[in-house]
Amino acid sequence: MKNYFFCYNKNVSDFLKTKEIHHITVAQDPKTMKIFSLFEINEPFKKALDEYKALSK
Repeated sequence: MKNYFFCYNKNVSDFLKTKEIHHITVAQDPKTMKIFSLFEINEPFKKALDEYKALSK
């Protein structure tokens, strides 16, 4: 089974896009009404997210 990352932070989503990591879909959470981008967790995704975290410190 694949793992997915629900991204509610537009800055993170935009950063991932610059790293050629593309979302599966953009949707609205029916309970909170917040918009999120859905990403598949894989090695390129993990590497890009780690890079974002390092740059955010």
